[in-house]
Amino acid sequence: MACSNSEAMVTTVIPTYRRPKLLRRAIKSVLAQTYPHLQVCVYDNASGDETAAVVRELAESDPRVKYHCHAENIGALRNFSYGMEKVDTPFFSLLSDDDILLPDFLQKALEGFGKHPEAIFSSLATIHIDETGKVMCVPLLAWQAGFYPAPEGLRAMLKYCHPEWTAILFRREVMEKVGSLDEETGAPADLDYELRTAARWPIVISREPGAVFVSHPTSLTSTQRLESLWPAWQKMIRNMVEDERIPYDVRLYSKESMLHFFRSNYIPLGGLSFIVNRDWRGVEQAAAILGHDYHRRCQALLLQGLSWTAQHLPPIYYVLSGLNGIRRSVRPLMNRGIQSKFGAHARLLDTANASG
Repeated sequence: MACSNSEAMVTTVIPTYRRPKLLRRAIKSVLAQTYPHLQVCVYDNASGDETAAVVRELAESDPRVKYHCHAENIGALRNFSYGMEKVDTPFFSLLSDDDILLPDFLQKALEGFGKHPEAIFSSLATIHIDETGKVMCVPLLAWQAGFYPAPEGLRAMLKYCHPEWTAILFRREVMEKVGSLDEETGAPADLDYELRTAARWPIVISREPGAVFVSHPTSLTSTQRLESLWPAWQKMIRNMVEDERIPYDVRLYSKESMLHFFRSNYIPLGGLSFIVNRDWRGVEQAAAILGHDYHRRCQALLLQGLSWTAQHLPPIYYVLSGLNGIRRSVRPLMNRGIQSKFGAHARLLDTANASG
């Protein structure tokens, strides 16, 4: 590259749609970075509201803010892809309009590249909070900090969790080596992209917090049903299995791990959560996937039987609800430690809201 990491330009891509107040907060979190050599590129998905005025106001006071508005809504994932394809700086990051970067994210991510210049991306930890500001989890704490040669980063993602791209700084070369997002994968397109990247290229991980991710009921991942999420997951598996540039044993491991991950995370406790939420359609979808795709017909029949019993015998439903309540009560107890450790970072959202 023509410039060193200490002075290299960084682009933060922010796709947006009709969230002007949250967008203001997101942009300000980038402009507040301790690393100054940056630009913020906002891609407006034809919001048709005050979004343009908000960005124009910020751009007048800081020329590092750039704005593009599409003539029509091209969809959330296509908007992310569009922004990635327009990057012309050595490094870039992706930020949703309702999330924020912590002030030293770019500086620390670039330090990771300084220690391991062969890495294709440098990731910090993302703090997950709910809409009340309570810390839910910091998934990257399950990792060991350091350098992961390919395909060890892939194995770690499938064993623990994947780094959220909210706190990932990519080299521009990733677009040449991996390409853009596979929009057919839908909501888990970020995971698909990271897996395909780490399967062939080294990454570097820091457990230091770099961003805050706000989980809310209207997010893309929260609103997708099994009937759309399962085909997307199958597409992700095909992307890994059919890529002959990845060693065969790694492709096989990826397929088995991804199948296990889906069953463990999206068909929770044999469908208990679907029953408790009276999501009978979800129960049928889960049973169909278990029986047809996983060849676990006994589990599928048991799930359908529990569903029928819960619908027709209210006492059984309340017993199942109680069991689910006990399971869910364990997580807040586990989260007390991370709340005390990362709560101050999460409270930056309140400060940003007040100043926005």
